[in-house]
Amino acid sequence: MANSVFSTRVKQLRQGKGISMDELAKALDVTKSRVNMWENGGTLPRSKTLIELAHYFGVTTDYLIGNDNTDAQDPSNKRLNSLQRNLGKLNDKDLEKAEGMLKAVFMDIFDDDEEDEDDI
Repeated sequence: MANSVFSTRVKQLRQGKGISMDELAKALDVTKSRVNMWENGGTLPRSKTLIELAHYFGVTTDYLIGNDNTDAQDPSNKRLNSLQRNLGKLNDKDLEKAEGMLKAVFMDIFDDDEEDEDDI
């Protein structure tokens, strides 16, 4: 089962980032056929490569192999994990845009909190 989850997640993350199998292979210093085998359920990478893959996409190794057990998490963690996974799918340009938007929203929230404290 984990192999199927891994295959699906790697493919979704790669496509979400808008890169080819060849580009992912070059980024991780593996062959394109190795990436193809990951995405088609043939193999799992070695632990070092799994860690590099998780770092590359900005997700955890547990997420990649299906050990994230999101059903056992409280709702706020599910939201945060969902945000993290989806942000990990963005290319660098879109990630910078999202970061700018989030910073603007958080600054507004933090400013509102400070104003509320002044009212007390």
